[in-house]
Amino acid sequence: MATLPSPPPELTPEQLFLGHLNLIDDISKHAAQRYHFSREETEDFVSTVRLKLLEDDYRIVRQFQGKATFRTYLTTVISHQMQDYQNHHWGKWRPSAEAKRLGHIGVRLDILLNREGLTLDEACQILRTNEGIELSDTELAEMAARLPSHPPRRMQDEEDLADYPADEAPEERVLGLEVAKRKQWILEILRTVLALLTPEERLIIKMSSEFRVVQIAKVLKLEQKPLYRQIDKIRKTLRSELEKHGITGAEVAEILSLPEHDFDVWR
Repeated sequence: MATLPSPPPELTPEQLFLGHLNLIDDISKHAAQRYHFSREETEDFVSTVRLKLLEDDYRIVRQFQGKATFRTYLTTVISHQMQDYQNHHWGKWRPSAEAKRLGHIGVRLDILLNREGLTLDEACQILRTNEGIELSDTELAEMAARLPSHPPRRMQDEEDLADYPADEAPEERVLGLEVAKRKQWILEILRTVLALLTPEERLIIKMSSEFRVVQIAKVLKLEQKPLYRQIDKIRKTLRSELEKHGITGAEVAEILSLPEHDFDVWR
């Protein structure tokens, strides 16, 4: 009698995470693009998602039960993470007063168009397929036209400075341009300096601003005592390289929207 093949071994949460890193990054980048994130915001969001999936010994990954594909599960998780990210950086999104006056459909339409960043066609399709709404395209378009637009929430860059109000004093516009140029320059230097590190070192220094060393050691399967010295060495390297360019910790912390004491490179 032929022996049946054994089922494939179940992947550990760590193997599942590492085996889908490219997919995790792709879904995260796609979500960021929908909200018109800048390159820096996109990179930060991708790192935030990775760290969230690493938290508490891969808690979110361990919650995957196989009821849907892992891609579908990740898409849902990252969508929720996007909402948390936006709430943290820009404040909680709320439907407009006009949407509330239009009732449930108006609120849902406002959410899909102005929070989720969908096109009108995509929003209409979701309302019909997932929520059984039977309004025509014309009716939904007329409703959408009554909703005030919410401009994409993103970091201001040099291109945005061309849209400064006409009544702003010329010297203020010049100052704003100089500030924006310096911020952009600092971000470029920071990316260059971080590129000197290995991928593992970049992950370690990012995690060190949110996790204790004992937690990092456990997640990354590293020895705890040598990790203290490694983190200190990484911080000194980054601090030395940035100071060569005259960049202060306060400037970096401001650009990254962090309190200065939270930017661990400067401790």
